[in-house]
Amino acid sequence: MDPIKAYLKDVRPIPLLTAEEEIDLATKIQKGDKQAREKMIKSNLRLVISIAKKYTNLGVPLSDLIEEGNIGLMKSVEKFDPTKGFRFSTYAAWWIKQGISRAIIDQGKMIRVPVYMNEEILKYKKALEALTQKLRRKPRVSEVAKKLKVTVDRVRELEKSIAKMSSLDAPIGDNGDGQVRDIIEDQNIVAPDEQLEKFFNKERAVGFLEMLSDRERKILELRYGLGDGETHTLAEIAKILGVSRERVRQIETATIKKIRQIIKEKDKAEED
Repeated sequence: MDPIKAYLKDVRPIPLLTAEEEIDLATKIQKGDKQAREKMIKSNLRLVISIAKKYTNLGVPLSDLIEEGNIGLMKSVEKFDPTKGFRFSTYAAWWIKQGISRAIIDQGKMIRVPVYMNEEILKYKKALEALTQKLRRKPRVSEVAKKLKVTVDRVRELEKSIAKMSSLDAPIGDNGDGQVRDIIEDQNIVAPDEQLEKFFNKERAVGFLEMLSDRERKILELRYGLGDGETHTLAEIAKILGVSRERVRQIETATIKKIRQIIKEKDKAEED
């Protein structure tokens, strides 16, 4: 039998945990219970598989995606704090996606283009368009190089970068409704135990959410799983709200800054 099929067959019968079981195991793990740690990991292996399957068309074998996702799962088990009030799956999904994202970036087809090249790429596109209209054909590399006053090798580098950028629009997901760029965006979600730790405390989060507009609140609930415990990509949220992915990102960034300021002012007031 194929190793992956055998693995899936072994994992499928493992029962999922209830919220109460997660809290109980997490509490024991914090005390150094190795059996509890093993059970928490095994009970969430299916979560890793479900996430990994969304990224199977990006040049990395499913077995590698699962392996990296499992490493992320193990990290989440070590770091999870059951007192924060959220399901373990919400927390673990972030770490699993981090592991998978790194594997795709390191091994797969996706390579990030340096920010400093954006202006050069824009000039290249304008030159290419102008020459195409003038010559009524696709210009040669040497002609573009002359127009831009750069070397032929530099033009070829720009063309390679553009090809890499276009790969960010490649469809991913079970229904092909996501894009590769979502992987990069997922890496920008702050881990629940880092800068926004206070925000992810459920009791405080409720108070902060009430200070936001309906749209701001909805985006954070979907993005961080504050409602049903399921996190969503920018593309998924954009589809739900009927706006662009970029608009969702802008609102999320502005809202997080807003919350950080609220937390800062509140903590300062409490100190005084």
